Amino acid sequence: MTLATRNRFIRLATVFSAVLVVTVIVSSVIILMHRSVPDALPGKRTIGALDHFFLSPYSPYASIAAIGLFPCIALFGLVYTLFAFEKTQTVEITFFAACLFALGFEAFRIWIPLNRLWEYGGFMPVTISRLVFAVRLFCLMALLASAITPSLENTQQLGSTVFLLAFISISLANVIPFNSANGISNFYIAPGYANMLNLFLFSIEILVTVSYLVTGATRGSSEYSHAAAGIALLCAGYTLLTVCDCWLILVGGAFS
Repeated sequence: MTLATRNRFIRLATVFSAVLVVTVIVSSVIILMHRSVPDALPGKRTIGALDHFFLSPYSPYASIAAIGLFPCIALFGLVYTLFAFEKTQTVEITFFAACLFALGFEAFRIWIPLNRLWEYGGFMPVTISRLVFAVRLFCLMALLASAITPSLENTQQLGSTVFLLAFISISLANVIPFNSANGISNFYIAPGYANMLNLFLFSIEILVTVSYLVTGATRGSSEYSHAAAGIALLCAGYTLLTVCDCWLILVGGAFS
């Protein structure tokens, strides 16, 4: 992947992210106008312990706001990447851009409250949840790839690597069972073996942070150590926003 090709990809990703931002804004306005939110929990709380914490009552509007943040973060991140690193030929930028592009796909969860799909279950919410799980897996794998392949000399392989990560993520999401009766409070269907899969995703987050620390120590570069701290904060905020179903978590995830 040449520098020009990468920049074209980022421009296209930026345009697509802008479309997602507009879509989420319009969908949110329609939801507010029609009060298309559940009167009670549409499923289990994403974090069961929050039921007993007085500062974190369930709010569907907080979940909708969290969904809307993802394409906004993707858009601003891609715009910054394009202008700040337009002439920077490093492997990490490509993987970061791919991660940001995928991040915006969380916006597809907005279709569940928009069409009151939590009431019906079936094919559509399951498909959306599979897509979202594939996106979450791809984002973390892209970050991991940016940490373990910083010295990749043949940049022509980058496109194939990104495609392979996307293929693996989509394939795994399609073999994991999703039961439409397992809805949770942030307009998402929990996959089978949810605890094991969440532990797997958390392990990747830890591995990404450690990989950047190791790379920084190996190369004697403080920039990688600073990046490790940023990655850890990013993963924490990302995790909070993905489970957000109350204003307290929304504020914590947004600031992270």
